[in-house]
Amino acid sequence: MSREKKSNQKTDVRVKDEDAVKYKEIYDAIIEYERKIHIKNEKRIKIGLRCIIIIPMIFLFLLFVTESSKVIFLILWIVSLFVIASYLIAVEYMDYNLQKKIKEFTGEEDAEFDGLLGDDLMQVHETLKRIKQREGDM
Repeated sequence: MSREKKSNQKTDVRVKDEDAVKYKEIYDAIIEYERKIHIKNEKRIKIGLRCIIIIPMIFLFLLFVTESSKVIFLILWIVSLFVIASYLIAVEYMDYNLQKKIKEFTGEEDAEFDGLLGDDLMQVHETLKRIKQREGDM
């Protein structure tokens, strides 16, 4: 009987080790998937910000090239800005929820969220601080 128990214990240890390896692989795959989606969301935000600049320029160009009503282009411009802004908000919200779920999953609930424009925004903030310091020194 003792031999059977020992062999069962060894089998249980091997099964637990194999399960741990599988769980680690699943965990790594989920984290990698989140990272890829976060990178795609960063690209989506950059595209959306470009559209906020480009689309009004297109409507402005069409306004001067065509002889139609200016009100129509104004309405189209305003509607397009609302649509793009809604798109940007939706992408940011989805990314925030994704990061929140991953932080809960990994147990890092106190960790800060990575903003989609965080690095660029922080660079602007630091540049503004330096400019203010230079002006204060003068």
